[in-house]
Amino acid sequence: MRCARALRNARAGDILFVLSQDARLRVDPYDELDAAVIHEREGAMDDALAHYRAAEALAGADPWLMSEVLRRQAYLHHARSEWETSLDLARRAASTAADAKLSDQQAEALIAMAWVHVARGAYDEAVPELERVATLTEDHRITGLALHNLGAIAAERGNWERARAHFMESVRRFQLAGYQRGVAFAHNNYGRAALDHGNYVLAADLLQQAVFSAKKAADPDLLALATMNVAEALGGTGELERAEQMAKEALAHFTSAGNGWRRVECERLLGDLEKRGDRESAAREWWSSALETARAIGAQLEVVKLEERLGSRGE
Repeated sequence: MRCARALRNARAGDILFVLSQDARLRVDPYDELDAAVIHEREGAMDDALAHYRAAEALAGADPWLMSEVLRRQAYLHHARSEWETSLDLARRAASTAADAKLSDQQAEALIAMAWVHVARGAYDEAVPELERVATLTEDHRITGLALHNLGAIAAERGNWERARAHFMESVRRFQLAGYQRGVAFAHNNYGRAALDHGNYVLAADLLQQAVFSAKKAADPDLLALATMNVAEALGGTGELERAEQMAKEALAHFTSAGNGWRRVECERLLGDLEKRGDRESAAREWWSSALETARAIGAQLEVVKLEERLGSRGE
């Protein structure tokens, strides 16, 4: 892992933390950041947040560190479907970076802001933030992330050609940057776009690549997401038993991680698989459970999809 010091050329000095009248402990905020990243990769989100908050408290006048820990906290709260908290943290990260003229950090914070809008289905709010990224940085990884998200939005809006162009360019930039996790994300969303257009065979192939890439990147969240999407592709080809097994594996992960948004997607998919198997009652149970959670977390796009399945639009 590239530690925080390697990411930041100029590190903050040791900060003294007063524990008692006669005891002092030297605490380095960059050590707190490194510890947080390790906990996050291990899936220990509460511990990760605690270390991120400690780093934030110790950041002092270091704008790079402050922006970094605020943005990283934003993504953790996003994973828990805590949209307002996530958006507020991302905005603070962007403002801190902008004030210090840290263009790369500002660009990354804009992506974090856009990702909240994407989760809510507010694409018109997300696109301008993502398009600003190219005006701030030429970094391959960061611009690749922006293009990746623009591709996901284009796919959701039904513009296959634009989505394909964005995904292919994002993969090229991630490869130039040596960013394996980004390559896995792009494979996943490229496969997702094929899936949304009913090309289940192509989608299954692309998404199996995403599963491989996620394993290579050692990213459990991305692995679960790719697994969920493979399950949907398999459902489309008629492999319902295997699809259900994989969807439940993904659901177990997202439930354990406290990711309400992805849990809703898994439950919606399981309902769809039951429907394909002519088990209407079981399908409605999954959809009703998903709708309850979607309403609770404010995932409006999911609410619309589930109400349509349940025939409850306008009620």
